[in-house]
Order: sequence, then C-alpha cells, then structure tokens
Amino acid sequence: MAQLSITLCRQLARARREKGMTQSALALAVGCKQSAISMLESGQPEKLSQEAVGKIAALLEVPLESPSSPSSVLCPPSSGSFPSHSFCPSASCASNVPYAVAGELLFWPRPQPASAGGKHCAYCGEVLERQCPHCGATATAGACCPACGGAKVTNTLPAEIDGEAWAAQRRREIAEWKSLVT
Repeated sequence: MAQLSITLCRQLARARREKGMTQSALALAVGCKQSAISMLESGQPEKLSQEAVGKIAALLEVPLESPSSPSSVLCPPSSGSFPSHSFCPSASCASNVPYAVAGELLFWPRPQPASAGGKHCAYCGEVLERQCPHCGATATAGACCPACGGAKVTNTLPAEIDGEAWAAQRRREIAEWKSLVT
C-alpha cells in the first residue's frame, strides 16, 4: 500500500470525530478492527489494506488524492449524556492510565469529568466509547471487558517500546499533570 502522510491520517481522524463516529463504529462499517482504525489515525496506515483505507476515506468523505488543509474541529451538539462508564479509546490520552501485566501493556480508563458533556474526551477530544470494541457489551469500569476479556483501550504503541518502563514514566507524567490542575 502507498504510504499515507501523517497529515492525511490526522484528517481522517478529524473527519470521523466531526461526524460523531467512534473508532469502533467506523471499524464495524468498513469491516476491520477498532485497533486498526486507531493505528491508522496515529500515523500507521500500513495496518490496513488499501481497500479498507479507501472505504474509510469514502465513508468520511475525505479525498485520498490531495488532502485539503485541516479544518477546525467542530463537535456536533450532544444528544444527551452518555452512561457513566464511557471511556476514551486512545492509548496516548492522559485519561488512560497505563500499567503492565505479565509484559502486556493495559490501560485503565479514568472516569470523564461531567464538564466533558458526555460525548467527547475532556482530555484529548476523542469521541468516547460506550461499548467494548471487541464484543459490543456495554462499557463498565475497569481496563478489560467482563463479557469477553478484551482490553477496552488498544495498545497502539510501537512493539519495540518497553511497556513497563513506558507505563511507569507515563504514570509519573499523568500524576504531574494532575497536580497542576488540582
């Protein structure tokens, strides 16, 4: 597959958010996994086939040939609040506290503040998920879905990163950010 620019990957993410779609909903619509959408949006389009990227671009009405300049992000009006266990699906978001278990990197989603309006992450602006990205069960507290055992937040970091060291450093950063706002 031809390499997509990081600008185009970000434009696809922006278009998805502007349409109010979750990564899981987009993945379902094009027939791939939520983690592949997350990786595409983080600049790793090689995880998807050219056909899948074409479907995504068509669904989001983003031309692949010549990406246009970034538009401002406008959130559609909220149609009510989401359940209290909505979570941000982005591994890089400060709302998700990383930890390592048996060498596997997992993320514990932090509850979203009420001021977020219930639809977008108060930390990064991502559309909040309300269901497990693997089985579709209603989201509950915790890092993994009690119905299928799948991780709610998919690790999209490069494989060569030492998960335990990165998680420890990230927790220190999150604690520092938290101390600045409280």
